[in-house]
Amino acid sequence: MGRDSNIAVTAGVGLDRKGPAPSSPARRSSRVKIDMPVEVIGQTTAGNAFREETRTTAVNAHGALLLLTTSNEINPILVLVNTKMNTEAKCRVVYRKRIEGGKTELGIEFVDPQPRFWGIAFPPEDWNWAERKKPGSFSK
Repeated sequence: MGRDSNIAVTAGVGLDRKGPAPSSPARRSSRVKIDMPVEVIGQTTAGNAFREETRTTAVNAHGALLLLTTSNEINPILVLVNTKMNTEAKCRVVYRKRIEGGKTELGIEFVDPQPRFWGIAFPPEDWNWAERKKPGSFSK
């Protein structure tokens, strides 16, 4: 596999699928760009355990996007620790892309719902940004 290849990982597909990530359906929740400290705990496909402290680039109610420096192939199930909130959750890798500098961009989703994992209140699914109240406009 080349250094610049994309790998889409989904349940039942595995880490060997190459090519661009398939077009994704509408997001289940709003994505928030946030730099949050996390720890990733998992295993390589060779069976070696690893732990890596890193940071998110974006989060949503169902998972996160983050960068790893671990260059080995990793199993698609891992544990994510939110070091700020002292919470952890079992996750699956749903997107993986090698980027410059030997890093890997990972999209992960929670195996079980974790509505309070990030300590952020996400807008409901039917939220319409155009209808939000502007600062200083209060209803009486």
